[in-house]
Amino acid sequence: MTSQRILRNYRSIGPTKFHHLNQKFRNSLLDYNKIPESFWAAHPQLREEYREASEKYDLIYHESMLGSKLAIAERERRQEELVGLLDEIASLLDMAAVRTPELLILSGFDLAKERRTHSRAKKAAASQNDQDSIPA
Repeated sequence: MTSQRILRNYRSIGPTKFHHLNQKFRNSLLDYNKIPESFWAAHPQLREEYREASEKYDLIYHESMLGSKLAIAERERRQEELVGLLDEIASLLDMAAVRTPELLILSGFDLAKERRTHSRAKKAAASQNDQDSIPA
């Protein structure tokens, strides 16, 4: 049996890749056709906080491209803030996906499959190997 989980690969990447990923997340997460209002109903402030933080990050990201050390420091601070908000959103999506698995696909996050192994199959294979090694 396989299940999907959100990869939190946005935590330790450079600013350009983070900016592109965040744009993808923002387009998906704030689209009511993809992520319904019912998902955000229990956490309406989180959606607004994320939207605002994402917009501020976008502005400072472009400003930091000019090389200002102050803008670069602010970009790094805002990226850390966004990572915290994305972690919170990812956790909520993981929980909501128990009932509505398509939310993970629509969220824009990268996904990984978790494979669960069957211990009986392993035991049967080990047993067969043991029998094969016994001389007749």
